[in-house]
Amino acid sequence: MTIEDLDKTANRLIQDYQQTYLYILSRLEYQIENGLSEQHSRAILREIQLELMRLDEQAYKWSNEVLPEYYYLTFGEIDRDVAKLRGLNVIQGQQAVIHKKAIEVASKSLYTDLARNTQYMSQQAKQIIRVNGKELISRQVISGESQRKTKRDLIKALKTDGVTSFIDAGKKNWTIENYSSMAIRTKSRLIHNEGLENRLSEYREIYPNSENFDLIQISSHGSNCWCGLYEGTVWSISGNHPDYPSVDQLPNYPYKSFHPNCKHVWKPYIIELRGQGKTVSNDYLNRTIKDLNKEHYHKHK
Repeated sequence: MTIEDLDKTANRLIQDYQQTYLYILSRLEYQIENGLSEQHSRAILREIQLELMRLDEQAYKWSNEVLPEYYYLTFGEIDRDVAKLRGLNVIQGQQAVIHKKAIEVASKSLYTDLARNTQYMSQQAKQIIRVNGKELISRQVISGESQRKTKRDLIKALKTDGVTSFIDAGKKNWTIENYSSMAIRTKSRLIHNEGLENRLSEYREIYPNSENFDLIQISSHGSNCWCGLYEGTVWSISGNHPDYPSVDQLPNYPYKSFHPNCKHVWKPYIIELRGQGKTVSNDYLNRTIKDLNKEHYHKHK
């Protein structure tokens, strides 16, 4: 299975979140439009909660069955390259404690994040239903405003503001569809890169004098973002290679991804098979995301 195949399954889960979000908006709009009784409103809330529970089940299954495949994706590629190297043996198996632990942590982290956001969204839906009922009454009593106008304003606000599922450290509101997309895509890259780094680490322990297991290369897909500047470049995991910069000079390191939603992954770079690799300009060593975003904006505005 390729990373493109795995990404298709990720996209299906993301689409499920998107469709659920639209469904929730439609049910809340229906509740506002019809000025439903408390009993009927509770019924709609139960429908929403059941839909979010179903979504949680899908997220749990994907986090524990599909996400680990990203971790193991490069194992075969590395092992095949090792088989081509004279005098070196391929590691047998992929069930070492280091791998099990990394997968367990990543799977739990992703599912916990997604479940926390669906739970928060459920609370938000409940709050919206409660507030809408009060608003319909108070605005008519206090201002004499027509029920039709009140409903129209509430529906407009619902469509504009959406239903928040997460508020980040910068006070930015995320909808469940946007947050799930960012979390799934970002964490799939993080666990992929961690799997690569751990497999190379296993080989370095066996062959500490070989430089073949110290290098990674940034993937290429013709990105128009600033991270495209790093495509195809080679980096040293240990930071001790004489020809290649250390991975800790990458933007956002030790976070093993350039930025949220980034598609780039690390690839093994077996120097004995590939020869001299591409290095990045010194201008792009030890740069911050904030600085690179600013520079990219001014170049393309």
